[in-house]
Amino acid sequence: MTNVNDYIRNTDSESFEAALAALDGDRVLVIPPRESSIEHDRKFWLIDRAILLPENVSVILQNCTLKLSDKCRDNFFRSANCGLGIRDPEPFQNIHIRGEGSCTLLGADHPRAVGDGGKILANPCPYEDLDLCRPDIAPWVSEDRKLSGVPSWSDKHDHSYGTDAGKEGESQYGDWRGIGILLANVRNFSISNLRIVESHCWGISLESCTYGSVEKIEFDACMSKMIDGMRQNMENEDGIDVRNGCHHITISDIVGHTGDDMVALTAIAPDDGLVGGSLCSTHVMGHDWTRRESGIHDIIIRNINGYSQLCFNVRLLACNTKIYNIAIDGIIDVPNGSTVHRGTIRIGERDGVYGANLPNCISRVTISNVISYAQDAIIVRGHFSDSVISNVINNNRGGEAFSFGQEDTLNNVSTNNIINV
Repeated sequence: MTNVNDYIRNTDSESFEAALAALDGDRVLVIPPRESSIEHDRKFWLIDRAILLPENVSVILQNCTLKLSDKCRDNFFRSANCGLGIRDPEPFQNIHIRGEGSCTLLGADHPRAVGDGGKILANPCPYEDLDLCRPDIAPWVSEDRKLSGVPSWSDKHDHSYGTDAGKEGESQYGDWRGIGILLANVRNFSISNLRIVESHCWGISLESCTYGSVEKIEFDACMSKMIDGMRQNMENEDGIDVRNGCHHITISDIVGHTGDDMVALTAIAPDDGLVGGSLCSTHVMGHDWTRRESGIHDIIIRNINGYSQLCFNVRLLACNTKIYNIAIDGIIDVPNGSTVHRGTIRIGERDGVYGANLPNCISRVTISNVISYAQDAIIVRGHFSDSVISNVINNNRGGEAFSFGQEDTLNNVSTNNIINV
């Protein structure tokens, strides 16, 4: 085993890089609480750039905290086969990240960028309506809406906090660098027993990853944060996103609070020619679907117990491609005071929102044992076929246990034991 404390350098990022370069035959990197004569009172690790993981490596975190510094516009961990300017991540295998005891990944005090590739950076970026409508800030809000005190949806969600806002030479949009843990084209992987707090975008993202697991993860994010005396907007704080090309993955025992979707299967396959390693996107891999699989299949999602500030506990979204062979079981939507979020599970999307809603785009799905306190329990908005929904309890009397957009979008879907309390 290689212990990071045995390779202390001038910065913690340099210490991690030195330890990775010194990996011995067992290829195990141990990260305990920090011990160093430099800032010796600081026991947490302060990261300036992503820890790049080679293949055939196991990372064991032991009762430690890793925090992103205010200099960092990068991931906590990223598979070393992908990144800026890498068009085609080579196949990797055997990457494992495991926490022992209490292990936390913590966002920066002043993040350089928060949000996905569709969010424009702003500093300040008010979250509260009262601050958005102040005359001296948030210039994207029209004078009429400022006077009314009622900003629009776009006013509230098109911008996201980042100290890189307005800085020459820096991207003014979020991208994959804000993701906490990013793996691409990795076969045989695992991520377990971690707490991810105030991530700068999604907590975990998997692209074209296969035969792996993500389990025992706690999220703590609410789409906003008090920074410099103002509650700032922090967009797209999803928990786990499974992207195009992923299959044979188990996601289990996920708890906590996310700003956006807790667990999302997002097979969005645009024909936009995105090149791998580009910025302004949460995809680190390219969009040449003749060279890589676009769909998602053979995924198990179970024991999800938590709350999404804005969206859904579980979301399945397939545009221009397909999602199939999915088992979802044991989803408990935990109420969060007086706030009621949009739904517990959402299946599909209307045609044209993210791309084409193809017939049979989401099929062979089982959903069972769902307890919901959201606006609606299960919402179907796209084509959904050859599937079973059972044992659903909706505790919100103003909502529906099962709702769908149009009859012709459902094909051979069986429902039983669906209850409105």
